[in-house]
Amino acid sequence: MLPFALALSLAHAADDAPAPPKFPVVKPSGVIYAHYLYTLTDGADGYNEFGVDRVYLRTDVQINKRFSTRVTLDADRVKPLVLADGSSNILDTKYRVFVKHAYLSVKELGPLEIRAGMIDTPYAPYYDNLFGNRYLTESFGKNAGVLETADLGVALLGKHADGLVDWNVSLLNGEGYGKIEVDAGKSVQARVSVDPLAKMEDRDLPITAFASMSGHPSSSGEPTLVFGGSAGFQMPRLFVWAEVLTKMEGSVTGLGYSATLNPRLPKYAGLVFRYDHWDPDGSTDDDATTTLMGALEKDFTEKIAIAVTYDRSWNDAAPDAAAHAVGVRMQAGF
Repeated sequence: MLPFALALSLAHAADDAPAPPKFPVVKPSGVIYAHYLYTLTDGADGYNEFGVDRVYLRTDVQINKRFSTRVTLDADRVKPLVLADGSSNILDTKYRVFVKHAYLSVKELGPLEIRAGMIDTPYAPYYDNLFGNRYLTESFGKNAGVLETADLGVALLGKHADGLVDWNVSLLNGEGYGKIEVDAGKSVQARVSVDPLAKMEDRDLPITAFASMSGHPSSSGEPTLVFGGSAGFQMPRLFVWAEVLTKMEGSVTGLGYSATLNPRLPKYAGLVFRYDHWDPDGSTDDDATTTLMGALEKDFTEKIAIAVTYDRSWNDAAPDAAAHAVGVRMQAGF
């Protein structure tokens, strides 16, 4: 009887065991960012608009345990084309689709992963992923025109000690995913984050350092250097973030800082306060720009949210001529 009982027990255990995945595993997803804005700036004469900011359609394919791919299609308004004489022209005003991500990922290399193709850059998307409210505003570096969120290249990344250390080193074209390669130069970017609370399920405390060098050793010009540092804290009822960025290009040095405060009641609503200050040239007076954003936001599901917002920005040269607007922003995804 004992062998029979043991065999029966093993048979039941086999029935209860999860079936191995059948490759390839295809996971589609998507999200829409949209808004209504009413402009309060002097001279705007009540200008207001409905708009769609972005449309992301993403497909992740797990080919096998080692190889996977991601393709993300994006859509927004065509930006003005700047001509050689400095003038600009919009050739088409319709929304158009373009590629944001297209890469192959190789895992099962111990704690390491390799990505090649059109990939996320190491630092700019890090804030977006942690904050989780990208539909309200982009990361500080992206808004300041200092960093791109994706580019063509190759990345080596990894996590260690259950997420205590998280790093990414990338070799990129440097122009960003929306522009073609124009010279022999490349951009080397590196980020390392340390999270002392990584082992806690509902707490994060990422402390991050970032560096980027763009250019070519044989070129006559000096390389462009970008350095940054940030610290954040996240729990179900609170998100806090502060960062500093500096950009050195020849004799010109830009410096800026940003802070985000997001207290929230998960089942009800949250408040968002964001402050950005960017000075593109520390040796020039009155060229810095400051931006404030306040929002009351409500998450209905993981990817469906709505917020009432107030945005205000001004240049140090004309602080009384601030541009400001109220609006409603939304994200809807699957």
